[in-house]
Amino acid sequence: MSYPDVAAFDLDYTVWPCFCDTHLNPPFKPVPGSNGEVHTLVDAYGYELSFYKDIPRILADLKSHGVKIVSASRTWAPEIARDLLKGFMVQYEGKIVPMISLFDSLQWGEMSKVNHIRKGIKDIYGSNADIKNYKICLFDDETRNKDVERYGVKYVHVKDPENGTTWKLYEKYLNGNL
Repeated sequence: MSYPDVAAFDLDYTVWPCFCDTHLNPPFKPVPGSNGEVHTLVDAYGYELSFYKDIPRILADLKSHGVKIVSASRTWAPEIARDLLKGFMVQYEGKIVPMISLFDSLQWGEMSKVNHIRKGIKDIYGSNADIKNYKICLFDDETRNKDVERYGVKYVHVKDPENGTTWKLYEKYLNGNL
């Protein structure tokens, strides 16, 4: 298996199955599980949102291998994305933590994914860091973002809106089978 230095994740239809800036209305109410994890949040109108089931396992595996994690999303509502990542509580290293704590950089807004990644690299490694000096991947559901490959970033297409980023897809990437 070959791990990247940095793994970037789109959010909508990659980490969770909706557009957070058009489908959801805060505030969010957590639905805690028996162990204290929160895999589901309910918005002001009763819409229930759960992240894709393999996401915590993938993030934990990346972290355990020293990989830096960047959120790269074109969301128009970064405050909603932040509320979701803070509200989702997952098990990591024997503790229940907000999902947001597993990300090393949060890059959101109306810019290209390569610019999200560039800003994330600088945020993590300092202002002189250059995208071409790191092994990077981007998990994303939109094929238009495949353009990151021109900059040396491996694009991992998340094709399945029902299951999002799955362990199987993640393993295919790590094993170089994409």
